[in-house]
Amino acid sequence: MSFSPAFFDIFGIATFSFIIIVTAYALSTKKRLSRKTLFILLIIGILGLIVDFTIVYSNFLKNLWN
Repeated sequence: MSFSPAFFDIFGIATFSFIIIVTAYALSTKKRLSRKTLFILLIIGILGLIVDFTIVYSNFLKNLWN
């Protein structure tokens, strides 16, 4: 069984979504990490989610609708 590298971007979507959720929770409850660190994690999560979703859409979802 052979997978293309784009297949693993599906797991990236889950990972970056988790980073966004944890960061948003920490920002709203003022947990131990500094706000600067949390904002950096939030930006990484959002950008990673956008990139991975774009790759998954162009390789998998777009083919389902054609």
